[in-house]
Amino acid sequence: MLEYFYFRNHLCISFELMSLNLYELIKKNNYQGFSLSLIRRFANSLVQCLKLLHKENIIHCDLKPENVLLKQRGSSSIKVIDFGSSCYFHQRMYTYIQSRFYRSPEVILGLPYGTAIDMWSLGCILAELYTGYPLFPGENEVEQLACIMEVLGPPPKEVIANASRRRLFFDSKGNPRCVTNSKGRKRKPGSKDLSLAIRCNDTIFVDFIARCLEWDAKKRLTPEDALRHEFLQPTSSSSSTSSSAQQHELRRSPSEVTTAHRRGQQTTVNTDTSDQQYSLYRLYRGKKSGSKLLDGEVGDAITTNGIIAKPKLNGVSSTNGSSRAVSDLVANLSDQNLDDSGTFLPPIL
Repeated sequence: MLEYFYFRNHLCISFELMSLNLYELIKKNNYQGFSLSLIRRFANSLVQCLKLLHKENIIHCDLKPENVLLKQRGSSSIKVIDFGSSCYFHQRMYTYIQSRFYRSPEVILGLPYGTAIDMWSLGCILAELYTGYPLFPGENEVEQLACIMEVLGPPPKEVIANASRRRLFFDSKGNPRCVTNSKGRKRKPGSKDLSLAIRCNDTIFVDFIARCLEWDAKKRLTPEDALRHEFLQPTSSSSSTSSSAQQHELRRSPSEVTTAHRRGQQTTVNTDTSDQQYSLYRLYRGKKSGSKLLDGEVGDAITTNGIIAKPKLNGVSSTNGSSRAVSDLVANLSDQNLDDSGTFLPPIL
């Protein structure tokens, strides 16, 4: 908080002025998802934040893309905001917390909760940053748990046995209740693998998310353990994933875009590309992106994924005369350093 004042009997609080939140960033990117390199940077910053909260016994209680902001326009440095629902571990006040898509099983089932619920939200956020849409898009709490079980299978019996709200989701025998959403879809527990759900074949990244999404909060990854995980190490093999063409095949089809709650339409624009210059857009997709800048073109560069990218970044034109500056900028994204300060995003912002 920087300052506060009263206006017409309303308390107004001023905070540091920052840029887009991560949901708006996903939206700006046409819900296409980002490269693992950029996601690792975001993940490292988020885990550092959760490490501090865990140390202070603070539960954020509403971690989601909307509550993670870019510090400034064009930079990948982020800050976590909105501690309005937060509490100390020993002073838990509410049972109805967390936005639905990012709500942990213990909150849904009515179990005691702690700082581990934020790690669950982190796993959901990272999956969404990769795919561009929510991992568990339940229309209500009943379907939310059905979405989770569809990917993770039914929860362990000991988890159900201690749940105060189990009758809402399970019958007297402990079997999940059959749920049909507004589109007539039924979700079968364990019918979808996590790697299939996020359409990613990078085992290290999938393992990191899987360990954030443990049913049992005691077995869930802690912030300290997360920092030691291979995914957040500078030498992680996640930085050298398969080609963008293979990654693109793993992602959702355009028809799936319309099914995602609160998400917009995806459009595709095909255009000729040049091998002379990589587009700044590859900062999202990794170094092997098939998206290129048209050689020597002045004006908007249309990528193969339909993103219109201005050929300028921080006042530097990306025409032939300044391609070296663009190359230098891309080189600064080396995975040898996870510090996100001074790292710039593509000019779609």
